[in-house]
Amino acid sequence: MEMMKGLVAYPTGDLKLEEVKVPVLGENPYAPHDVLIEVQYCGICGSDIHRWHADKTGVQSVPRKVVAGHEIVGVVKETGKEVTSVNPGDRVVCEIVTNFCGHCPACREGRYNICNTIPAMEGRAHFTTGGGFAKYTVWPEWQLHKLPDNVSSLEAVLMEPTAGSIHSVITRMGIKAGESVAILGPGARGILLMQICKAIGAGPILMTGLERDVPFRLARAKDLGADYIINAEKEDVRSRIAEITGGIGVDAVLENSGSVEPIKESLDIVRKGGKVLWAGGGIRGGVIAPVDTSKIIVKEIDVKGEISQIPYDWYTAIQFAQTGRVNLHPLVTHVFSLDNWREGFELASTSSEALRVALQP
Repeated sequence: MEMMKGLVAYPTGDLKLEEVKVPVLGENPYAPHDVLIEVQYCGICGSDIHRWHADKTGVQSVPRKVVAGHEIVGVVKETGKEVTSVNPGDRVVCEIVTNFCGHCPACREGRYNICNTIPAMEGRAHFTTGGGFAKYTVWPEWQLHKLPDNVSSLEAVLMEPTAGSIHSVITRMGIKAGESVAILGPGARGILLMQICKAIGAGPILMTGLERDVPFRLARAKDLGADYIINAEKEDVRSRIAEITGGIGVDAVLENSGSVEPIKESLDIVRKGGKVLWAGGGIRGGVIAPVDTSKIIVKEIDVKGEISQIPYDWYTAIQFAQTGRVNLHPLVTHVFSLDNWREGFELASTSSEALRVALQP
């Protein structure tokens, strides 16, 4: 039995680097369409950080002991007996929704990410068969996408968050060219949301953050195309957005902070008949925030949620990266070896100069 190091998540909430079995073709639920992947990089998502933190309030633990990590870039090592879409040597990224029933109302609409019959954690390989914080992982061929030659493996660490951002902006919100957008929260995901809005012609685009975000995150957002930057600790967000929009408010708000104040703020800064996405904080069980329903009622606001992605989002993410409509390279700021995973997690958790931190198995 061949062994490797893997960063393992436990139902108790613990994360431990330990020896685990190398996945074997034919010995998993995806066979004979299973693909063995040698992982090049795996990004540290906010959900990984929340499961690692000492305070796990509201965080759902994994249902079983499993290798964590889902922002995966790798090279196909071996293929199962009936695999036809990829070959050894192909560079690939991995869709995270791998298990779904295919016949419930959501699946019939192509919304496999919210399959009505399978719990979310049972629908994702990194909670079931194992993720990318290890040298090898196994994945079903139908959830793999080959990378274009001009997209580097390191920047492709952000392909999963890019697909998720396309899911938010286009699939869920239907944001159109010419619509004004406020993005609340300037992390890697917030800057991806901003770039996608820019790519489809939305604007003006406003990005809010805190004082600690000004020197690096907000500066990078500005460099990559945000029209307005607002420091929420030095400026009143509501009055600043009213000033920019002539008192009307923005067409769409993308809340990506996971904090109470931006949830409340979103209903004030959106125009009558506008739309709001609440996305921050979902990975740690959501945010309990007081909501003034009268604002939703009298302004006829559409409020939406989002989770994961559907295939359209992945195809579009790869196209946007390939054509340069989205620039991923400046958002992968640090790389650590798997042995130094704690240092990587600590930096991703605390540094205002870290956007996406990747581990290299």
